[in-house]
Amino acid sequence: MKRYFVIVLALLALASCTKKQADPVADAIVAEMMKDVDQPYQLQITDLKLLDSTTFATEFQRRIGIYNTRLDQNTARLEKYMKQGMKKNASLMFESLQKDTKIYNELITMKEMMGDDTLKVAYYDYSFTYSGKVGQTRVPAQQAYAAVTPDYRVLTCVSDKRDLHKATGLVIPGYKELLDSFKETEEEQEQ
Repeated sequence: MKRYFVIVLALLALASCTKKQADPVADAIVAEMMKDVDQPYQLQITDLKLLDSTTFATEFQRRIGIYNTRLDQNTARLEKYMKQGMKKNASLMFESLQKDTKIYNELITMKEMMGDDTLKVAYYDYSFTYSGKVGQTRVPAQQAYAAVTPDYRVLTCVSDKRDLHKATGLVIPGYKELLDSFKETEEEQEQ
């Protein structure tokens, strides 16, 4: 009887180890990929691998670097337009420079305001393979990449790794609102 009891316990332990646990990262990626799909779907994430992590400090550095480069390039263009007497292009470039300067300065201020929190992880980069079925259409296995915050918010989900960090600036608190404020200003000027 003891032997039987030990065997049953061993089988139960083995069964509990083989149960597939829900992966919150995979679940978040599937939810993001299928958020606009209005058909039944079965999507499976396999080979989910953590590639890297990025701190807020690194993301600030990336965004500030982008705007610094834009400022240098647009300053050169402005000077070129002014030398060539292209007043309309020079005026448009000047407006673009003003906008980029404000964003650049605001990013520096946001970084300073975050203080030591800039050392926290902003997001993780993952690679994965997905396959499944959407409606009646079979989805063959495909490689993809995702940037996911520690609280499982998917920032980007792309098939080309080079595009992975294009929208990750949105993880910076207040960055989206900053960009949106310029869109609103531009729309008001058009009216």
